[in-house]
Amino acid sequence: MLRKLIFLGNIYTYKLQVMLGMKRSDVMSSINNYYREAFKKLRKEDIAIILPHCLIDDKCPARFSKSDGVLCTRCKLCGCGKILEAAETKGYQFYITPSVGFTKRLVQRKKLKGVIGIACEYEIEKGIHSEKITALGVRMNGTSIKTQGIRLHEYDCMRNSVDWDKIEALM
Repeated sequence: MLRKLIFLGNIYTYKLQVMLGMKRSDVMSSINNYYREAFKKLRKEDIAIILPHCLIDDKCPARFSKSDGVLCTRCKLCGCGKILEAAETKGYQFYITPSVGFTKRLVQRKKLKGVIGIACEYEIEKGIHSEKITALGVRMNGTSIKTQGIRLHEYDCMRNSVDWDKIEALM
């Protein structure tokens, strides 16, 4: 019970920090820690690794699918192909999405129960304000999703970076 109260307190503290324009706490580590055990119990095939489009290289030859997002060709221009290969080896689904809205629809269409998501501070903030975060999971379109997440290094929709090894460590 105390663990749940601390978790919910951290979420509300983060929301308050955003509203007051204060320096934000690391809400991702709080979310990751709280959901970690429940996340580990999920079947790998019910979990997706979801990367944002801002991680792909400008010269990326991938094409876009309306149902699955950006289809990685493993061109080696960025780290997405390496993560795709690791996800396939471990039994996870893998997607690169162009927007938060697309991601939410993808989660619903694929009936995901867990997500390892990568996002910038802006998208994390937007998600925390638009989705209900509960002790049972993040509520997306009526479904509770267990999440694990990593923050991108910066807020840049064109050329961003992430700790690729950290993504693999979460898998």
